[in-house]
Parts: sequence; C-alpha cells; structure tokens
Amino acid sequence: MNQTNLPNESPAANAANAANPNPNNSNPNNIKIEWNYSGKAMRAQFILYSLLSLVVIGGIIGAMFLGWIKDEIFMYSFIGAAVFITLIWVQYFITYFYRVLTIKYRLEDNRLHCYKGLFVQQRDTLELMYVNDLQLVRTLFDIIFNGGVGKLIIFSATDKTDNKLVITGVENPHYILDTIDKIRSKLREQRAFISGGDN
Repeated sequence: MNQTNLPNESPAANAANAANPNPNNSNPNNIKIEWNYSGKAMRAQFILYSLLSLVVIGGIIGAMFLGWIKDEIFMYSFIGAAVFITLIWVQYFITYFYRVLTIKYRLEDNRLHCYKGLFVQQRDTLELMYVNDLQLVRTLFDIIFNGGVGKLIIFSATDKTDNKLVITGVENPHYILDTIDKIRSKLREQRAFISGGDN
C-alpha cells in the first residue's frame, strides 16, 4: 500500500491530520492516503491453483506408471490436463495484474475516490459526510494466507440505488477504516457546528 504522508510524519500522525482537515496543509491536493489493490489478497488462490496443478499432473503420471490407462488415453489425458492448468493460470495472472495495476484508491479531506479499469476507466466518488456505517470483513484465509488483507464495506445515505461501496484487497484495513471514520466524524461535527451557528 502506498501512503502519501506529510513530511516527517508517522502514519499515526497522518491519521490525525486526516481527521482534522486543514486548508493550509502542505499537501496541496488534500490527499491523505493513496493505495492500490494488494496482490496479497490473491495468495490463497495461488496456493489453491498450485495444489490443484500438482494433483492433476501427479494423478496422470501415477496412473500411467500403474498401468491404469493406455498410452493413447494418457496422451489425451495429459493434453487435456495441460490445457486446463494453462487456462486457470492464465486467468489467475490476468486477474492479478489487472487488479494490482488498475484498481487504485485515494482518500482526501472529504471524499474517497475509487479508480478501476484499463481500456475503459471508471471513477467512483464517495462523500464521506454521508457515510452511515463501515464494515471490515476478513476471512480465515485472509488472516492465514493473505497477510491480513481485508475488505471494507462502506454504507452511505445517498440517492443511488446501490448505497454501498465495496473496497477489496485492502492492506492494513484497520488503519484505513479508522482514518475514514475519523474524517467522517470530523465532517459531521463541522456540519453540526455550522448548522447550529445559523440558528
């Protein structure tokens, strides 16, 4: 995860800055954090495909030595297995590089931007003031195999049909979730203060 921190500041200090937007901040674009989809999220799938490949190849070779299949049947079985294994690995690497290279996120003072797409690029923007709830989802595979990478689900009070934003492949998800929550709370406090001052 690539983080855009202010000079000489730790991630904890950067989180505090994210919760206290300052127009005079040395960061001209008001960017708090930037990160990409983490490839660690696909480690479990890599392990699964590796085991599946070994089982298929080992099964065919073992059947040949045990005389369970004739040479001609073995040839077709081997070709079929090779095609199958090639296809699943091609699918894996295409998906891996597509996600790692094209899915990006940028957290600002009051908005969260989500970028994705290669030939057709798409940007989704979420106003943090309207966020109702935040959820962090991590499976056992995420914790054991994927380096603790998680998924964030952000629910918002908007007029859109789908009022939730799902962010996958998030490295250090607790830090991202806490930072978004602090920014949301600060924005709501500012809005309440302004509304109270108008009355």
